[in-house]
Amino acid sequence: MPNLSLVKPLSQDDDGALASALLARHPQAAEVAWTRYSPVAVRILRRYFGPGPERQDLTQEIFLRFFSRIEELRNPAALRSFFIGICLGVAQNELRRVKVRRWISLTPTGELPEVPLAAWDPEAREATVRFYRILDGVNAEDRALFVARYVEKMDIPEIAAALNRPRSTIKRRLARVTRRVSARMSGDPALAGYADGLLPRRSVKP
Repeated sequence: MPNLSLVKPLSQDDDGALASALLARHPQAAEVAWTRYSPVAVRILRRYFGPGPERQDLTQEIFLRFFSRIEELRNPAALRSFFIGICLGVAQNELRRVKVRRWISLTPTGELPEVPLAAWDPEAREATVRFYRILDGVNAEDRALFVARYVEKMDIPEIAAALNRPRSTIKRRLARVTRRVSARMSGDPALAGYADGLLPRRSVKP
């Protein structure tokens, strides 16, 4: 049985112990997992979808999948990557549902209603809006690759493990989406100054 010290917060390098506790259905493990990983889920959803309402229902869906699929985890030390993979999978599915709802036309133009953004610097606000318009032109899986690499700072092996894809496929698709997003940012006057900072000009390596 996992160590009962799970009733206390675990350090960031205790993913293996937490994974073992989850697999053994330790009564404290789910609470520890929520405390540790819910901020990760919220951050990924915000970065994936951009400014808008909190997606608490998606966070709950992520954890339901995480707990129900924990037995699929093969390497306890890779618990974080496993969780991020589930986050990105839920985000991809939601993005596809959003696009379907647009096609069904929730508004006369087929566009989703505008969602007020929180107040901050007007220039940064405009840049953020334009940036997510660019991401709207990227398919769900490539968007997940982009978020994993440039927001979560995951390396190629981690992304491949999280999304259950061959490394060669990840490298090829990531290079393609990076070039595409970077080119569009560079061609937008509001984003040209951000392009180099967000997407450094370098080759994609593991």
